[in-house]
Amino acid sequence: MLITEKECRTALNRCGIPGIDYCLNPYTGCSHGCLYCYASFMKKFCNISGEWGSFVQVKVNFAERLQASLKRKKQGCVTLSSVTDPYQPVERKYKLTRSCLELLTGTDLSVNILTKSDLVLRDLDLLKKLPRVKVGLTITTLDPYVAKLLEPGAPSPERRLQALAQLAAAGIRTWIFIAPVVPGIADTRENLSSIIRKAAAAGVHEIDYDPLNFYPAAVSNLREMFKKHWPRQRPVFEAACREPYYYKQHLHSLADELLAQYGYE
Repeated sequence: MLITEKECRTALNRCGIPGIDYCLNPYTGCSHGCLYCYASFMKKFCNISGEWGSFVQVKVNFAERLQASLKRKKQGCVTLSSVTDPYQPVERKYKLTRSCLELLTGTDLSVNILTKSDLVLRDLDLLKKLPRVKVGLTITTLDPYVAKLLEPGAPSPERRLQALAQLAAAGIRTWIFIAPVVPGIADTRENLSSIIRKAAAAGVHEIDYDPLNFYPAAVSNLREMFKKHWPRQRPVFEAACREPYYYKQHLHSLADELLAQYGYE
């Protein structure tokens, strides 16, 4: 993993995600190396020849830029993060996400966090000081073998569930993001119901999900994985690639049914 440092011009940027006003991305790139990563388009801004998932750029002046932006009063919701994971391994050293939370404690902004890492527990002291904060962990599957293939650098699903339980027990509002729902692997009744059932047991307040976006890079990576590890499920994946509308319709119908069974809307 190539780790480099750079300076950034801005930190608090407008965000087009529904319900989110601003985003904070203290790193470019991510060492979790998820095969389906939608943020690979960011590579064109990096001036690095390595493959996406093999490098991380650390914005060492990020907290200073955020502090400057917050001199003018801001309102709305800010997310950490939209195109990187705020709690990937380099955060242990650089603590940029923690610095952001320290600055946000004195603002009117509500804070939404999305990560795949239980490192978020390190900042529980700061999360408790934020009056309006939600912490989400992405879980695509509870199968540790499948998760390791899809998300080779990320903590196990079990560690993520344990983190959610600890956060909920501490009074933090939590949510799970089942995303992306990979056809043939993650869109089965068994997989979705197991995640929702474990979420309820962990005291998770909300569950959201997102169908796989068929970006060429993601499709190519996943297709190779299906060929090698899941040949029997490959026809389901290929059918979804050809007919994404029907795949999404099936997913929405199944997910909504299962969520309702466990009291999630």
